[in-house]
Amino acid sequence: MEEILYRFNPWWTTKFAFPGLARERYLSLLLKLMETKDIVLITGLRRVGKTTLMYQVIHRLLKDVAPEKICYISLDSLALKDRSIREIVEAFRKAKGLRHDEHVFLFLDEVHSKPDFEMQLKNLYDEGHAKVFASGSSSLDIVMRSPHLTGRQRIVRMTPLSFAEYLRFTGKEVSKADAHLYIGLAEEYVRSGGIPEFVKTGDQGYLQALIDSILYRDVAARHNIRNRAHLADVLTFVAQGVGNPVGLRKISRVLGISLQSIVRIIDLFAEANLILMVEKEGKVSERKGNPKKIYLADTGLFQVLTENINLGSLVENLVLLTIRNDGEPRYHRFNGYEVDFVRGRDAWEPKYRSIIKEEDLEAIFRLRTFKHRTIITKDVDGKRGGVDLVPLWKFLLRNEGDIPEGTRLNQKGSESSSRKK
Repeated sequence: MEEILYRFNPWWTTKFAFPGLARERYLSLLLKLMETKDIVLITGLRRVGKTTLMYQVIHRLLKDVAPEKICYISLDSLALKDRSIREIVEAFRKAKGLRHDEHVFLFLDEVHSKPDFEMQLKNLYDEGHAKVFASGSSSLDIVMRSPHLTGRQRIVRMTPLSFAEYLRFTGKEVSKADAHLYIGLAEEYVRSGGIPEFVKTGDQGYLQALIDSILYRDVAARHNIRNRAHLADVLTFVAQGVGNPVGLRKISRVLGISLQSIVRIIDLFAEANLILMVEKEGKVSERKGNPKKIYLADTGLFQVLTENINLGSLVENLVLLTIRNDGEPRYHRFNGYEVDFVRGRDAWEPKYRSIIKEEDLEAIFRLRTFKHRTIITKDVDGKRGGVDLVPLWKFLLRNEGDIPEGTRLNQKGSESSSRKK
């Protein structure tokens, strides 16, 4: 096993270069959590960069910690199939001549591949001689329900590249003088999504391989699903109807798959971070009794799932991915109207066009008790009757604090043209 450990940990024998694009919002958070005893669990869609992020943390850590006290291991390695986490850690200590009570830093990738990982992580925590970072492509949020790690972990949910990260990643950052270019770049981003390798290559075969890996490795193989064709059928159906409340009974009826199977497949898609579900706003009975809206975890995935998706649906999906970083939104239906997303006293409605008519504001305008009401447009910028009109590119950058000060494209939605209250 010692040879395998050396392969995974090049900094033991050579200088280690900083890998990839620095995703500072995650990197800074993980470095802050370094000071805590808690196990840090990093979850997110497969191939969003969790492994690279771990390596980036290791690179920063090497400035203050001896290389031999840092160990990275990918637990889904076939060579380690029959090895427990404890056995691997003991082999690491032996290889580097470390005492049992010496403090070390462990980076355990694909930790969910070990069936009893929660108990093994708990044992490491209780011994108190290791700071543990663990990642998994399947959702580690389920650990929150495990008594073994309650109060012992912090969960960091990693998402695909944001718009600002996309611009840095592709070298397309824009100066304040060229702000008009943001409109086209935002459309380019919404179509490509934020899976780093796909952004770099544009290879749709890569996206197809990613989906196949999730469906057949993370879902079918791990959960013993025999009819794998059902998985692709359900995912395609969901992609074609994204943004619309769809009852699971309807999916069952249309695809000819039992309701029980549909419920299980949808839950497993969510656990694999492949889809996101949005409930209806209201009391518990209303939320649970009404169909959910289902969205994909990255807008680029639509390219290999359906040919019929329109730009407006892509924008709606992207808006959800953006606002859920600060909490889970719901959709709101009232008096025959619908607003796509609400949370607390905030409301958002994507209307991706250059002309915003009065009827486009009808639903969100009626939410008078909401403090912030936002229409996401293509290039209309301003206010109407207390409703903010914000171009998509500005909305995306504003959520990251990266918008150039004073940048504005046009005033079609300015207060001077607002409806009278």
